Amino acid sequence: MNINRTLAAGVGLLAVGATLIGCSTDKADGPKASGPGSVTNGGNTVVKVEGQDLAGLDLKSVTCVKQGGSINIASAPIGGGAQGLGVVMTDASPPKVQSLGLVVDGNALAVSEMGGMKTGSADVKVDGSTYTITGQAAGADMKNPMAGMISKNFEIKVSCG
Repeated sequence: MNINRTLAAGVGLLAVGATLIGCSTDKADGPKASGPGSVTNGGNTVVKVEGQDLAGLDLKSVTCVKQGGSINIASAPIGGGAQGLGVVMTDASPPKVQSLGLVVDGNALAVSEMGGMKTGSADVKVDGSTYTITGQAAGADMKNPMAGMISKNFEIKVSCG
């Protein structure tokens, strides 16, 4: 039973961390990433979980930041709600998702690989400047943490001009 709580807390922290990384700014003192970066609004963004639009997510706030070999995608909730999205992936060919966090119905779901532990899965397809990320995010059911892990299929489509 304690393992489920530990897993729930760990996945929740990963999802929050991915969201914070995606929403972070580059205003700290110290060395900056080499080369120019680009920031765009994620035009025509689609975020679906289990085939349904993720309600409560402000798709107009989706931001895509390309810098230092990474692509960060983040969105804010509508009206200060709990829904959220954060994705960090490599700016390689093909891109690889390093971490992904979704908040769905109050549950923090994640895709990550850390210390040999893998949570969820994600694939990225690129068509010009449009990224389609599909997979399965996993986390704890916060309404019933003792029930174990839950997983949800997702699709994210965003343009990073």
